[in-house]
This record gives sequence, C-alpha cells and structure tokens, in this order.
Amino acid sequence: MLQLQKNDTDTSYNAYPLTLAGIEKIQIGQSGLALSIGAQLDPGIRRKYRPNEDTILVTDGIEPSASGMQRPFVLLAIADGMGGPGHGQEASQLAIQSLVEYVSHSLCIEQAPCEDWLSLLKAGVQYANQMVYERNEQQRTAMGTTMTAALVSENTAYVAHVGDSRLYLYHESVGLVQITHDHSIVAILVEDGIIAPDDIYTHPRRNQIYRSLGDEASVEVDASVVQLAAADTILLCSDGLWEMVRDRQIAAILAAPTSSPSQTARTLIQAALSGGGEDNISAIVAQVSNV
Repeated sequence: MLQLQKNDTDTSYNAYPLTLAGIEKIQIGQSGLALSIGAQLDPGIRRKYRPNEDTILVTDGIEPSASGMQRPFVLLAIADGMGGPGHGQEASQLAIQSLVEYVSHSLCIEQAPCEDWLSLLKAGVQYANQMVYERNEQQRTAMGTTMTAALVSENTAYVAHVGDSRLYLYHESVGLVQITHDHSIVAILVEDGIIAPDDIYTHPRRNQIYRSLGDEASVEVDASVVQLAAADTILLCSDGLWEMVRDRQIAAILAAPTSSPSQTARTLIQAALSGGGEDNISAIVAQVSNV
C-alpha cells in the first residue's frame, strides 16, 4: 500500500531501505496542491566513522477505499536514536519501520476513508514506542529514539512528535515557525526563564531529553495540525542540523530560490557541517506548490 521509490539520497551511512528522497510533484488529494520532496543525511564530522543513528522516511501512498475513491497522502518522518554503539541506529530504524507497518496495516484493514489522520499518526508513533520498548525488554538494553512524523493529505499536515527532532514550517509572509516543541532539559530552562533562548546551543545539558521512544511501555505523543498553502515549505530535521544552524540561517536557506528541494536539503546539511558537524545530520524538505 505504501509505494517506496529509489532516488538520489546518499544512503552510504544508513542503508535502511525506506530512506529516500527526490520525489517530484506528488499530488496530495483534490486540493490542487502537490509536494516536491528532497532529503539528505550525513554522519557529521565528529561521528563520521560511527554508526549513523538518524533514520529518515519519505514515502507516499494511496488510501484504500471500497468506494473506489482514491486519496493520496505522503508520510515523512525523522528518528534520531540513542543508546550506545549500534543501539541508537537500531532504535531509530525499528521505530521508522514500525510506524510504516502500523499506518499501512491500519489503512488496509479499514478499507474505508480515514476520518482522523491525526489519531492514526499518533497511534503509529505509540506503536513504534511499544516496539522499541519491547526490544529493550528482550535484549536488556536501554536504547531509545526521537520521532517527528508528518502525514500530509489534501492541504493539511498532521504532525506527531516525541523528542527534540523538529518540524518547521516556512511561510513567506510569516517566516520560519517551529511547529514542534523540544522535549529537552534546555527547553524547560528557557520556558522557566532560567536561560536565554540562544543558550540552548551551548548549554552543557543541551543534549538531554526527557521524553523519547523506548523508555516506557507508553509515551505521551505531541500532536498538531498545520494548514498548507502553495509556496509553503516543511522542514523535518534532527538536532544535528538545528544545533549547528540557527533559525535565521535556516529561514534564509529555505527562502532562497533553488532548483529542487534536494538541493535545499544539501545546502542545509552543508551549513550544519560548516557549523561544526558535531552530530549526525538529517533533513527532509517538502515544498508545497500548485499542481
């Protein structure tokens, strides 16, 4: 049900088969809108010779329906794993695979139009958490992963989120807006007025998150709904990107005219490498346009 496509993404550091990018002009329902998508990942500089703990997903599908009406959708996700050598990579890959399995299985069983995409996506992330948690129980490990996922249908993006990977929306008249909220210690310190927003990039506890997949049998999943219009851009990224590239620079890159979203993703990755490349870096860029 979910059709996967090969493309130009560099998967040399993360060979998970669902990793892809460079999809052009996917129509998203009857809204008259389409998505052009590019994605890139890079191990970074400091972790170049270690297993890449980031896993990305870009896939499109058609909602099954007994009535014969077909409604296309796009599923995007980023997972940033943790847990020691090899375990972070295993956790992020398992989480992404579990999300796809849940969404695919649920839609195939229903054989009817989905009435609540947001609940479906949240349940998929919850299922991914369960799978990582059960793997920890079986292996007596303590691995975990973030997950930020967006399911796009018609003119709406449904977002589910756990951890500190981010989803941004760039709208020309508004600028760059961070849609997700970081589940991190430094985010709490900023909210409480203890540190300034810019301090999150240098604070000694900047990499500590208090919510991730795999810690407990159940996890609280943040969810939001974003309305889309032509010329909008969605960016999903791991902290390896946003910690190295400030929001102002991210906005400038997303606003700059480029030949493709794949090129925009590459520019973002290069900016993170130029900023230090301290962690694995992942970016999914989805540009909204008229069909």
